[in-house]
Parts: sequence; C-alpha cells; structure tokens
Amino acid sequence: MRVYVETYGCTLNQADSMIMRGYLEEAGLGFTDSPEDADVIVINTCVVRKDSEERMIKRISEIETLYSGSKKIIVAGCMVSSMPATVKKIAPSASLITPSSVDRIVDAVTSRERVEYLGGFRAVNRIPLPRVRGVIAPIPISEGCLSDCSFCITKISRGGVRSYPPRVIVDTVRDLVSRGYKEIELASQDSAVYGFDLGKRFLLPDLLREIEERVEGDYMLRVGMMNPQWLWKIFDDLVEAMKSPRIYKFLHIPVQSGDNRVLRIMKRGYSVEEFEEMVEEVRRKIPEITIATDIIVGHPGEDEEAFKNTLDLLERVRFDRVHIAQYSVRPLTEAAAMPQVPEHIKKRRSTEVQKVQEKIGLEIHRQYIGSRARVLVTEKGFREGTVIARTISYRQVVIKGDIPLGSSIDVDIEDATFFDLRARLDSR
Repeated sequence: MRVYVETYGCTLNQADSMIMRGYLEEAGLGFTDSPEDADVIVINTCVVRKDSEERMIKRISEIETLYSGSKKIIVAGCMVSSMPATVKKIAPSASLITPSSVDRIVDAVTSRERVEYLGGFRAVNRIPLPRVRGVIAPIPISEGCLSDCSFCITKISRGGVRSYPPRVIVDTVRDLVSRGYKEIELASQDSAVYGFDLGKRFLLPDLLREIEERVEGDYMLRVGMMNPQWLWKIFDDLVEAMKSPRIYKFLHIPVQSGDNRVLRIMKRGYSVEEFEEMVEEVRRKIPEITIATDIIVGHPGEDEEAFKNTLDLLERVRFDRVHIAQYSVRPLTEAAAMPQVPEHIKKRRSTEVQKVQEKIGLEIHRQYIGSRARVLVTEKGFREGTVIARTISYRQVVIKGDIPLGSSIDVDIEDATFFDLRARLDSR
C-alpha cells in the first residue's frame, strides 16, 4: 500500500506530517510523490486565514472529485478540528483525523471503513520520524498554546499547551543527528510556553541546554515562533541559552500591531513599549540576532491612526523579516463578530507595509555586501545550479554552484535583496 501526503501551513503542520509518515513507515507502508500513484491520499490542512481555507476547500474538492471511490482519502490538520462539518460536506468519503490524533494515522489508513478520529490527546512518549531526503527536520516540542487571541482559529484547532517530555525530544534530536540531519527545527504553536504544563520547572531554555549537553555532533537548532506575552517569562534565561554556537541567533516574535489599542482588542497581553524593550534588550545581549515578526493589517478596530502607529513601529525597530497578513474573519473567533475593515483598505495597508519593509530589509542586507560568512548549506535553490544556505543568524544566502547539502562553507557576500543575500564560494 502506497501513501501520498500533501501538507499545508506552518512548521508544526510539517512536523505533524513527518510524524504521520513515521508511524506509517514503521507499519511497513510505502510512499509516493504523486496522488495518481497512491492507494491512500492524506491532505494535512491549514485554515489560519480565509485564503488558506478557500485553498483547502478547492483542493479537497478536487481530490474528492478525482479519487472518491478509487482511493482512500484522509483529511487531517486544523481544518478538521475547527471546521469538521465543512470537510464532511465537500468530501463525504474522506476519513478525518485531528492534529491531536495523528498517532492514529495507521488505523485511519488501514481501516476498510471511513473513520473519524476527532478527539483525545496524541501520544507524547515518542516522536516517530521517517527517513526522508534533505538535511532539515522539523520536530514538535509541544501542542497548543496558552494565549487567547481574538483573531486566532489555531487555538480552537489545537487547544491548550501539551509539551513533549524532554527525554523524548532529546532522543529524537539525537536520532536525527545520527541520520545526518544538520538543521533541527523545534516546532510549536508557541515555543515560549514549552514545559509550562509539565508540572516542574523545566522550560524552553532548559530544553535547549539539555539538547546541547546530551546530543553530540554537527547540527544547528532553530527555535520556533514565540509570543511576546510568554517570552517575557523566560526571556533572560533564553537569551543566555541562545548564546550557544549550536543555536541559530534567530527569534520569530509576532508583534501583530504597533498600536496599543489594537493590541488590547487582539488580546495579545503586552504593550508596544514592552515589545520594543524586549527587542532592544535581546539585540544588546546578542548583537548578531535576526528578528522576524508578523503584522496583521486591517484587524477590527484598526483605524488610520492605529495603522500609522504600526508603520512607525516598523521604522523604529527595523525588523529583519516581516510576515504580512491581511486580517480575515475566522469562524468561532471573537474578532469575527466585530465591525470589519473594508477589503480595499486592508489591501492598501498591506501594500504600504510591504513597501516599508522591503526598503528596510534591503538597507539591512546591503550592509553585508563585501563581507565573509560561514554558512550551512540546507536546500537546493529555486534556480537550477544554486543552493540555499543559512548564516549563524539564520539569514538566507543563495550561492551558485553544486554544493552538497549539509556542507559548512565560507562564502563572500556579493549582492543582496530585501529577502536574502547572494554569495560565491570564498576563493581564499
């Protein structure tokens, strides 16, 4: 029996797909890269925004139309948790499995009947991962979060925080490194709350130190997204832990808005001033740090003054990377019932933020032209004859040449865009 797995969404969703493949591989099942060649099709969904939902509806409908009756179809992921009735309507033949039930994937695949695994808690005593190509491996360190943001459907989909035991994570990292993986992505809905549910004082900084002390080898750790509200709780200890040479100097801290009134409407749990203080402090202690953030434009309550405050924040903080999203109504969330900002205003604001950030990103990256950097080659490039590498600060570097993945090399930075650096092999 051959299985095709199609994944959408965040790093945590990618990790969930890896886990499902791990369980299936242990059960002796094979895989294919084509739905046409598969006996079973698994679609791991994302509905974080309205456009994501529309893409999922279109794709699931296509799969149902093409393969219902001839192949087993399984829909997994956040859409199953938050919108099960919609999934059943567009794909009545599909079996359903929520993120909390990914350890039931073998049962779902091998069952002769349509099944639904919609509740419960996934097993956290181990993290089975398949043998796949490449040198990057995402692994989950926790499920769910502790926040209650007014716009977010993911909390509804994944629930409260549930952390994997440290021993399980350390053993998984050790196994991955022994297989030749070079970049380990610690995935979570909110990495800052790792361990808050474990009943003992063992939090994210402790986990990072434990991995470094107990896992030997040549590898880099990337810490996933952290909400500012909870990052404050572990801030000093985390900054010290991140000084390790095995951890990318990279933080993804979503600010979402530069206006305090909008942040209160969003129920984010911090102020603009607190956020800026955090960024200033981490840059002081780790000068090479890369800071990425998220911005939502057009959230209910965002007027022109509030939007200007967001633009002003971008100019003051000068983030290295900004992920921009136009607010979209998500079912079952508080913000869905609030007065909405017109679509044309959202689009205009998104364009303005993009222009500001492209200017800032290019100015930041141009400072690196003419410098040398040690990088880890992690992926094949989008253009033939190129590879993608990462600096210690997790800056993306595009290099011409057929360089083996997993190589650590010295390069000369020759050019830059707002998004990445361009380099050639160091000739010295």
